[in-house]
Amino acid sequence: MRIPLISLLVLVSSFVLGQDKSPEIWTENDNAQYAKLKGLANYIYKKERAQISRDTLFTNYVYFENVLNDTDTERKERRVIAFDTLFCFFKKTVDSIGLRNLEAKPVRFYKNHKIYEPFDAEKSKQKTLAGEKMYAKHDNVFAYYRKEDPKEPLGVLLFEPDTDKLAAWIMLSQGGYRYFLTFNLL
Repeated sequence: MRIPLISLLVLVSSFVLGQDKSPEIWTENDNAQYAKLKGLANYIYKKERAQISRDTLFTNYVYFENVLNDTDTERKERRVIAFDTLFCFFKKTVDSIGLRNLEAKPVRFYKNHKIYEPFDAEKSKQKTLAGEKMYAKHDNVFAYYRKEDPKEPLGVLLFEPDTDKLAAWIMLSQGGYRYFLTFNLL
């Protein structure tokens, strides 16, 4: 009699405690982008700049096709130089936090956090010049955080949906507008 009663108590308590937590269901797309991000982090972690091949980055991890296919050679060279400078910030984040302490998940799991505001059509204060609501879709966007504090994301990462490569890791906020800094802007 004791064992069935204890089993029932454990089952009921796990059901009640689990009601508050929404299940984090990852899509196939989420898994592919996460795998790409983990591969990139492993590739660059604690390496000197000279040990990191741009070709490997662009072929496997970072969406740069738009720049590499540019027919304006001067603009292309400026963007590659800008990439080196901007990528340094991404690498410093990975190196300073460490692979074991850094984690990421789709930003949609942060709908009740301030970091989600630019992606929420109802909460977004951003408007176009015509006065309509302007927001970015949360698809293909991950939030990254320290494992010891998963409720406080540090920033967001944008992935290119067709290749699952990292497209942007810097979000700018200027004049009431927020947007990802991509290499199309340089």
